Amino acid sequence: MTPPRARPTVNPKLKDPLADRFCEAVLTLRTVEECYRFFEDVATVGEIKAMAQRLEIARLLFAGHTYDEVARRTHASSATISRVRRFLEYGADGYRLVLTRLGVRPASR
Repeated sequence: MTPPRARPTVNPKLKDPLADRFCEAVLTLRTVEECYRFFEDVATVGEIKAMAQRLEIARLLFAGHTYDEVARRTHASSATISRVRRFLEYGADGYRLVLTRLGVRPASR
């Protein structure tokens, strides 16, 4: 894993008033139950499962698991694992932020 970087700015292609309002809405959710209720209304079951799978892939990679271990545990394709790895390494640091706040320890080098 690469060392933590300075926080990148928000992608200007993503940033707009509707996206701001969506993020603010997510921030109002207080419980896992509320999250389930909200996301069930705004996304399909498949979309929610895909996001959950990507977060689990990121957690395993962040903790130092190999691609083979991640594939075995998550049943994800190598393309999905590679994409998550790329965002974990070079993305906006969202995975790193969330995983750190969840108490996931990064793999030691």
